[in-house]
Amino acid sequence: MCKAYTLYKAANTLHRYHVPLLPQAIFFFMRYVFQAVIAYKAQIGRNTEFNWSGLCVAIHPRNVIGENCKIAQGVTIGGRSEHHNVPVLGNNITVVVGAKILGPITVGDNAIIGANAVVIKDVPENAIVAGVPARIIRYNQPKAA
Repeated sequence: MCKAYTLYKAANTLHRYHVPLLPQAIFFFMRYVFQAVIAYKAQIGRNTEFNWSGLCVAIHPRNVIGENCKIAQGVTIGGRSEHHNVPVLGNNITVVVGAKILGPITVGDNAIIGANAVVIKDVPENAIVAGVPARIIRYNQPKAA
């Protein structure tokens, strides 16, 4: 089965090797099939999962997303009109259905973004945020090694 992350990696690799047109063709295929705008210029870490094949996900071309992240359907990760910078997500982030992460912010490692949250401020490590605008509702306990 065709996965959004696999298509992103193919388009990103082709883009890094300066292959013309193919990255854009893959981008438009993903947009048509999955209704997803996952920019091939974005930096998305290994083992990132897009639930429901990335259905309705929008990721800005300048985004940096860490490794082992889980991104659900309907998520938007991008900029705000008055800011040039976009979000930087750490490793092991879980972004739940419909969340919006906007502006020049940083999301720390192991954070969880709740359903339909609108994140416009930095999120510390191990935090769980929810609401509009998002606020910290509690902290995860780090797992013992």
